[in-house]
Amino acid sequence: MKTDRSSAKPPAAGRSPRSTSASSSPATSYRLTFRIIGIPVLAVAAVLIYRGVRDRFVLPECDSGRAKDTLAEVFKQLKIEPLRYEPIKTISSGKSEVVCNALLLLADGAAVNVDYSFFWQGDKANMKYSISRREAESSRINSPSRRGSLPAKRGEPA
Repeated sequence: MKTDRSSAKPPAAGRSPRSTSASSSPATSYRLTFRIIGIPVLAVAAVLIYRGVRDRFVLPECDSGRAKDTLAEVFKQLKIEPLRYEPIKTISSGKSEVVCNALLLLADGAAVNVDYSFFWQGDKANMKYSISRREAESSRINSPSRRGSLPAKRGEPA
């Protein structure tokens, strides 16, 4: 009787005749764990590092958190408390300078017009600003205008 040995092939090189689920070793599970956990952690770390380094190479946008924090520091020194930091307009934006404008409302109804710009000085980003206050509309109507007032004549009480 002939025996059919063609169906019994020797195992392929590098493969074990055992099932693949039974052959998982501790080294394989560590690699899988690293891939599942390690790669996303590395990606998050890379993004955080980029954001920190980016501030050294890119000027802030007018309405960015970095710009609003800088404005808040200036207003704190000047004892000005705007209700909110909106609307902020970008006048121009380039690699060497970003120019911005904001009209910010105050609690007393007045407004503060702020023109500010970010620019490079050496390798550090700096800010220059100009602030002017606009009185509330109702106070302009009820009180005399401050523009065009004439000095008192001689001999008349002020």
